[in-house]
Amino acid sequence: MATLKTHEPILTADEALQRLIDGNLRFLRGEARFPTVQKEILANLAQGQRPYATILGCSDSRVPPELVFDAGFGELFIVRVAGNVLSPEIGGSLQYAGSHLHTPLFVVLDHSGCGAVQAALENQLHGVIVQDKIR
Repeated sequence: MATLKTHEPILTADEALQRLIDGNLRFLRGEARFPTVQKEILANLAQGQRPYATILGCSDSRVPPELVFDAGFGELFIVRVAGNVLSPEIGGSLQYAGSHLHTPLFVVLDHSGCGAVQAALENQLHGVIVQDKIR
């Protein structure tokens, strides 16, 4: 089991971009670090998607729905936004899932310790000054 490396140095933007590029190249070569990536499945999914559930989840990097529910590519239609807040864009994505993908199940995935919710509450309840888009 991997351990959380909280004392790892912060990456620069160039280093982070290189990690994304390297990961994508591994993915394209069929050498991804995760065993759920199979070229046959990806080729089949290129024809279309039929996810069995739509999930509205938080953007928090610690709770990826695919891993939380042990789901593979194409099985879940996931909409992620910090704090699970509903906007016209989020609503449109959820409507698309129901109307066009016909997912039979919609789930709002919550988690404890949500930083976005905490920041919004601090602003509303305690007047803590935050950036104007966190409310």
